[in-house]
Amino acid sequence: MKAFFGTFVNKVDAKGRVSVPAPFRAVIQGRGLTSVAIHPSLFESCLEGAGFDRFENLEAQIADSFGPSTRDDVAELIMAELRELPLDGEGRIVLPDEFIAKANLKDQATFIGQGRRFQMWEPAALATVMKAKLQRVTAALKPKDMS
Repeated sequence: MKAFFGTFVNKVDAKGRVSVPAPFRAVIQGRGLTSVAIHPSLFESCLEGAGFDRFENLEAQIADSFGPSTRDDVAELIMAELRELPLDGEGRIVLPDEFIAKANLKDQATFIGQGRRFQMWEPAALATVMKAKLQRVTAALKPKDMS
């Protein structure tokens, strides 16, 4: 299965429309899908998305019971806010206002591939996050002083 990879910055218009990057659309369309599924991240100030097929697998893991059962709180939280957003003829989706607010998007969104999923960030916020990740990786891989 093709993965989501790469980083792309696209314009968000006044109506909340944003073009899904062509390589990401190719992944979605390669699965026979015509929409993306998006939800606010539980852990970061961004939106997370994939093909709806990824979330169908998540839904299958939630127990269907009328009584107390083993719960998957993460799955339930994601499913509660998940939206299926159809791609229009130009490859755009319309983001709900509450998603735009949660990710603090203004006139641009940075799409970043994450393998089986992708994220949408406010560009400056992603730059800050990526800088911190690079510093952590550099510190972890830096050779220890041998003296």
